[in-house]
Amino acid sequence: MQRMSCGEAVMQLLAAYGVNTVFGMAGTMTLELYRGIARTGIRHVQCRNEQGASLMADGYARATGEPGVCTIIGGPGVTNAATGIAQAYCDSQPLLVLSGASPTITHGKGWGAIHELNDQAAVTAGFTAFSAMVRHPEELPELLARAYAVFRGTRPRPVHLSLPRDILPLPVESEWQTRRAPTRPMPDPAAIEEAAERLSRARRPLIFVGGGAVGARQPLTEIAERIGAPVLATNAGKGIVPESYPLSLGGSILQRASQQALADADVVLLIGSEVAAGDHFLNRLEISGDVIRIDIDPTELTSMYPAAVPIQADARAALLALSAALARHTPLSSRSQGESRVRDILRRNADALTDLEKRHARVWTLLRAVLPADTMVMGDATQLVYSGSFAMPMEVERCWYYSGNYCALGFALPMAIGAKIGAPQRPVMAVAGDGGVMFTVNELATAAEERIALPVIVWNNDALKAIADGMDERGIPRIGVEPRSPDFLRLAESLGCQATRAEGAAHLARSVQIALSADRPTLIEVREDSSWLDS
Repeated sequence: MQRMSCGEAVMQLLAAYGVNTVFGMAGTMTLELYRGIARTGIRHVQCRNEQGASLMADGYARATGEPGVCTIIGGPGVTNAATGIAQAYCDSQPLLVLSGASPTITHGKGWGAIHELNDQAAVTAGFTAFSAMVRHPEELPELLARAYAVFRGTRPRPVHLSLPRDILPLPVESEWQTRRAPTRPMPDPAAIEEAAERLSRARRPLIFVGGGAVGARQPLTEIAERIGAPVLATNAGKGIVPESYPLSLGGSILQRASQQALADADVVLLIGSEVAAGDHFLNRLEISGDVIRIDIDPTELTSMYPAAVPIQADARAALLALSAALARHTPLSSRSQGESRVRDILRRNADALTDLEKRHARVWTLLRAVLPADTMVMGDATQLVYSGSFAMPMEVERCWYYSGNYCALGFALPMAIGAKIGAPQRPVMAVAGDGGVMFTVNELATAAEERIALPVIVWNNDALKAIADGMDERGIPRIGVEPRSPDFLRLAESLGCQATRAEGAAHLARSVQIALSADRPTLIEVREDSSWLDS
């Protein structure tokens, strides 16, 4: 073996695990990692802030299903990246964060070392599967194997490895090898049979799916048809069942009629979701019927929505077994009854739309008509996206991303960049509000440098509108919720992008179509007060 440094050996091992892209910012403490990046030919995407790096890596993971990797300095690099790491944790995304760290001899001393944190591993410990400070190069093959076991064998979540600047240059004498990750757990046959019996006896069954059910469309639709159950989705579950499917309620859990249908169900099959408040904006959903819960994470099976029948397993494996078991039963509810329930629920939801939601729905209808079915839409925390949960139909899974649980502002743009880099053959679009986009607008420069075809819709209502509305409702003066926005078109152009303001429905549609095939990002401003949204 040719002699190499620890930093080089790390990147060579990651290449063996299949890593071909990393997002980051170089620093003096991580130079040996960059020697390894050059040696392996791994692509490096330079962000403008480490928050952008972690969010891009998150978007890459969502688009590819493979871990996103970011390389950052210690100290401020870690604290800058913390928002993206925490979001990936809340959304169960595989993310590997390789950060530098101050020299080992300085740890805990308070000597004022450059980029010093008193206990850097502890900074991210609360929002990672594990966070470790590396003391010897020989620890790394095991730590990286543990990381891939998390990514591939259980509920995926971020892992942070801190690599001190005096460890990375150390020599590595032997070649490091990958280690095989464990398979995901299989369902208990007795629990599957009990679930089948309960579902077959249900008169008002309902299926509620989250992101953990991705890849399980076939058995899921078989079960829905056998027991006549409407299928309701969280944001992460949109498109697992096509929203044109007669038993689909889409992502309408935010709407009252769908919430009531969940409350009225006598048996609920809940798959791969923690049922986070960011999907429904309530402290707790009302679920009065028995819950059959399938989740890879055992802690979810005894959480806020405890299961009458808990099944710890990979969702697809469990649903295949459950579909086979239901074939041996004669359900009380029929498909036609389920479809009738769906039509009634969707009608009541449509009748209850507010004027603002109708304007939002008009935008989503226009966008849906011009976007290919497999377009990935990265939505920021903005009212237009909240409405998109139910107003933007999805026929394909892993296409709609709104991170309502952690709900940081500014994540849509860098996530979209990472997604497009991870899946360049697929169309990607970012949607953000005028307030949220300013959190990460600097990453437009990254997208322009990478020559990414990326429509970026900026919904401009001259405010942090959801918060402003809350103040208005409570009789609180509007303070700190109406920041002055820049000229978005000139700002985008100065960062190397194209830009336009939507002047009508046809103009918006055409602008998006052009942006999807451009040689750089295109910022498209849509003003909420545009009169054409009422037509």
